Amino acid sequence: MRSTRTTMMSLSLLGLAVLLTSCSSNGATYSVLDRQAGPADEVPPVVVEGSDEIAFDTARYVGEHDDTSLWLARAERPDTVCLIVYPNDREWVVGCGAGGGPIGVGGPSGDFVMTPDGAPAPDGSTKVTDNVYVITN
Repeated sequence: MRSTRTTMMSLSLLGLAVLLTSCSSNGATYSVLDRQAGPADEVPPVVVEGSDEIAFDTARYVGEHDDTSLWLARAERPDTVCLIVYPNDREWVVGCGAGGGPIGVGGPSGDFVMTPDGAPAPDGSTKVTDNVYVITN
């Protein structure tokens, strides 16, 4: 009976450790999201109306590539960041992810990759702005 109790307690503690680890922050940072919002950070209304996973008050305009505007924003889910790719009202796309790795977003205006601060540039890409690259090959 004693070994069963010890085993059950060990399994319970292991389960708790896994649960706490999975709820903790992934450590990835996107410093652009920490700056004060300005007028350019406002996302087009069609994107706001069409996506319910983004915390739009966190959106920050990060640049443009070939007439396609780009924003980073936090998602409603913890530790999740989104890249908004907006060439126009019909062809915009949003990609979100967590874990701190590169996150790809593709659409009619091209293929983009979002990376956290300090991450290396993805292979075959050109830097558009901090944290955002366009795939060029």
